[in-house]
Amino acid sequence: MQSAVTYDQCLAENPLPRRVLGIAAIASTAVIFDGYDLQALSYALPKLVATWHFSSVQAGLLASYTFVGLFLGAVGLGALGDRWGRKRVLVAGVIVFALFMGTAGFAQNYTQFAVLRFCASVGMGGVLPGTIAMLSEYVPVRRRARMIAVSAGCFTFGFMVAAIAATLLVPRFGWRPLFHLSYLALLVAGLIAWLVPETPQYLATRRLFDRALATVEKLYPTIWPTARTADPETFFAGPKRQDGKIQFRTLWTDRYRRSTISLSLLYLFLQFVVYALDFWMVSLLVSHGLSLVSSYSYAIEQAAAATVGGFVLGWVLDRVNPYFALAVAFAAGGVCLVFFGFATSLVALYTLNALAGALIIGGQNVVHTLVMATYGPEARATGLGWALGIGRLGGLLGPLIGGYLLKLALPFPAYFLVFAFPAVLCAITVLVLRAVRARSAEQVRELDPKY
Repeated sequence: MQSAVTYDQCLAENPLPRRVLGIAAIASTAVIFDGYDLQALSYALPKLVATWHFSSVQAGLLASYTFVGLFLGAVGLGALGDRWGRKRVLVAGVIVFALFMGTAGFAQNYTQFAVLRFCASVGMGGVLPGTIAMLSEYVPVRRRARMIAVSAGCFTFGFMVAAIAATLLVPRFGWRPLFHLSYLALLVAGLIAWLVPETPQYLATRRLFDRALATVEKLYPTIWPTARTADPETFFAGPKRQDGKIQFRTLWTDRYRRSTISLSLLYLFLQFVVYALDFWMVSLLVSHGLSLVSSYSYAIEQAAAATVGGFVLGWVLDRVNPYFALAVAFAAGGVCLVFFGFATSLVALYTLNALAGALIIGGQNVVHTLVMATYGPEARATGLGWALGIGRLGGLLGPLIGGYLLKLALPFPAYFLVFAFPAVLCAITVLVLRAVRARSAEQVRELDPKY
């Protein structure tokens, strides 16, 4: 009966080896750089405008070009990951964004910078999905949701690193060194290429069973005695593994249609408010009379709060109804944004800024859990890819609409009233999702004990 034991079952029954945790650490470092590069533009924007004298609408277009590239990278590199391998595509994505983002620091005009930024964003788009896909094949199903939360937390940690770097570099040396630092990500690409093996599951799908088993022997000494005597095809197939013919239309069957629509709207609203805030917060505070360095301190605090908030919300979601918890978080975050616009004291501004970051941006770090709880095992990967793709549209629209609002020179509180509205819509959409898909994370675990 030993041949009936599967790779997934062995992962579930054994502790994670230190080498796998090391792989997760290296891959997560790439995600930190990914978040750094995405957010660096926001912190350099006031200096870029002062250098090239472009309008707020053109500034919003820079963000929109970024999200078009992110969408293309997520879709294109994701598809190539199934063809060329997770490791190769992850390395390629890191190299692309490191080279183009670092070179953007040498741009001589708006057009050059926009083109380089767009090219860099194509590479950035494939890093977080590629990392999640890779790490999810190294860990048991029951720990994959936590691994997603950690990876997303590294992404927002990159926001904080960018804010700290901007505080130290931009006032003294200008905006260019902020982008030159992206070249350091090439070292991470080298570490991944050198130290991270391709996942056994991917190698098995390519029928490279000898390499897959060699990787198991190298990484999982407690699993190897079972793997070496098992039939490779059965061992790597698993009882619930699909035949590769799952179609996109699965999301639009009677079982999932309303949930897919609800999740699409949730990701659209959420990434609209998250990236509108991320992109325009520093510029809004500068226009409100704060110094550039003071504005960076708000960005650092917000990113730190988002990282911590994501971990705390992940802990909460494992213990209470996840739909209710996230609905409360998004609604409360929207209220914090409204009060932030009217706050006058420094204590109130910093407190509300931290709460909004923890509740809204931190909520984004764990919202993928709802996708896992909504779809069955046969549609989770497809559902997550679709939701992230729709979210990129919101990420494109948020900064662009924010640019048009800045052109109108509205009162300071008005901007945050606008940003709070989609946060409240997120809360409503989460409750709608719960109503149309009355199934909690605990119930999904009953259907699939491995989750």
